[in-house]
Amino acid sequence: MKSTPFAALVFMTSSLLAAVSSLAQTRTSGNIDSLLCPGGYAAIGHPYLSFKLTKENNVVDNQAVTGKVVFINFWFEGCHPCMAEMEALNELFIKMKGNKDFVFISLSWDDQQTIKKVKEKYSLSFDVLSATPEECKRLNFGCAYPTSIILDKAGIVKYRHSGGSIEKEQAQKFIMTTLLAEIQSLL
Repeated sequence: MKSTPFAALVFMTSSLLAAVSSLAQTRTSGNIDSLLCPGGYAAIGHPYLSFKLTKENNVVDNQAVTGKVVFINFWFEGCHPCMAEMEALNELFIKMKGNKDFVFISLSWDDQQTIKKVKEKYSLSFDVLSATPEECKRLNFGCAYPTSIILDKAGIVKYRHSGGSIEKEQAQKFIMTTLLAEIQSLL
């Protein structure tokens, strides 16, 4: 059988995808997180970046969360995987909101009107803080969206994950098994 340029391209593309998949499985236990945030792995095991966020009269900064396990989720309304996570994030918040050693931070670059629309659409119980796109990029290590970061009680980055499924059921499973287990292991 004679090889064509198209067949060669298909073979090379398949080989590249297999290699990338293999790399992703090696670095991230079977997902492509390392490709969505290659620099984010440097943060694991190090103190989280200095931050100061405000909403109305409430200030959330490094000092305000010292001694607590902190979950930070970055999202924006136009991100389909972000929206797929909303109901599960709300469930996580409700499950953990009574724990005095836990802080839940939801951060978006969207304006207040868009945030209000998303909160109403998904009946969100948690507050959403807003920051500029540049500040969100700095605080999520320039990663893709959504990004979830978990800090231990000393403010050390213990877990970071970027990207997600557009399927609500898969997002639910990831949040209520993987992320919840990571949070509970630090409490």
